[in-house]
Amino acid sequence: MGSKMRKATSSSKSSSMSLSILTRTRALFAASLVLGLMSSQSALAEARTINDGVFTQAQVNAGKATYDTACKTCHDMRFYRDALKSWDGQPVLWMWETILGTMPADNPGSLMLEEYTDVVAYILSENGFPTGESALDPDGNMADINIVAP
Repeated sequence: MGSKMRKATSSSKSSSMSLSILTRTRALFAASLVLGLMSSQSALAEARTINDGVFTQAQVNAGKATYDTACKTCHDMRFYRDALKSWDGQPVLWMWETILGTMPADNPGSLMLEEYTDVVAYILSENGFPTGESALDPDGNMADINIVAP
């Protein structure tokens, strides 16, 4: 009788452990699912484009002055309209870094970082994209803002 009792107890413990593991696995799966949905919703909520007013009018004004002295002799706005089409879907930061590393052609990287940022704001504004309350910032938000073709 002792042996039957041990088997029943052992079987009961095994069944309890299996139920406990199953319950924990389900709970873990449910928690993972909820966290995954929350993070994907937050990523979707944070997806911004240059249509969302991501630069200020002050940046546009400052960018025009820099553009007129450092860019205008080689590039008219038609050049940037075509360039923006090729950057469609890419982060603004990538365009900013390209301009920083290659312009002005006779002295790349010679402008202040803020001047490059202001020139990007001016280019976007001249191509019909709206100003807003928040400033473009290469150390902050530019990697999270995507370009859309004009």
